[in-house]
Amino acid sequence: MIRIGYAGVNTELPSAGKTFRLSGYSEERMLEVSRGNIEALGEILRWNDRHGIRLFRITSNLIPFGSHPVNSGSWKRVFRRDFENLGYFIRESGMRVSMHPGQHTVLNTPDDRFFESVLKDLEYHDAVMSLMGLGRDNVIVVHGGGGYGDRTGSLRRLRSRINGLPDRYAGRLALENDDRVFTASVIHALCRQTGLPGILDVFHHEVLPSCSGTSTRELIIKFATTWGGFRQKIHYSDQDPDKRKGSHSQSVNVSAFGTLLETIGDLELDIMLEAKDKQASVLALREAYPELK
Repeated sequence: MIRIGYAGVNTELPSAGKTFRLSGYSEERMLEVSRGNIEALGEILRWNDRHGIRLFRITSNLIPFGSHPVNSGSWKRVFRRDFENLGYFIRESGMRVSMHPGQHTVLNTPDDRFFESVLKDLEYHDAVMSLMGLGRDNVIVVHGGGGYGDRTGSLRRLRSRINGLPDRYAGRLALENDDRVFTASVIHALCRQTGLPGILDVFHHEVLPSCSGTSTRELIIKFATTWGGFRQKIHYSDQDPDKRKGSHSQSVNVSAFGTLLETIGDLELDIMLEAKDKQASVLALREAYPELK
């Protein structure tokens, strides 16, 4: 069975990632905006449940400046019960959620001081998941990072950083191939070496290919070996024809997805759609292919 889901925003509902300028930060404002975001997340999850969507990515902006030094972390205490309720709903409705830190969460940065902020960001994302009481199949997805003019050295540093992470972070991480530096082949090998699950991004693999002679189905099955006892997860999107190579399209190409589905429809797989119209693409694909969940 294949399940599909979407990331971060439901275009029909209020955003769960509202924020404000750092210059206007205050504890009171942070808590006020956080409360609204948490309520909005609950509304999105209930909408998903009503529509049978069991796969969703929670926005990293749920708590404004959640990993910034200016944030005291009081939100963990203030909203503890709210997070517990969200987690209960997620578990009881059979959902699986994830988070995906932004471009500044670079594990292999050569700047040791900057890496401290990366650790803070991982701590924040893990706190959100842990406060909801979610199992480790609800992953935090990260890219490998930059090449910094020395891909071999950067890969070595990435491996070292992963191996040095506290278990509470590393135990929830999943690595994804990107479209500029670290190919699917490199990420798969790194996952085998570090024990982290690997997320194959099909679109990134098309932009930055590797594994010559290996079909997408074969590559997905290859990545499945990194997931241990957890259900495998991949990413899917299409090229925006009007933007630079690697830009996600407004909607998923229903026909192109159908072509892929013909080759992988027998697999047990979760597919995160990364289209800008979010839930609309999920509904369109499920209408076109009723076997999708």
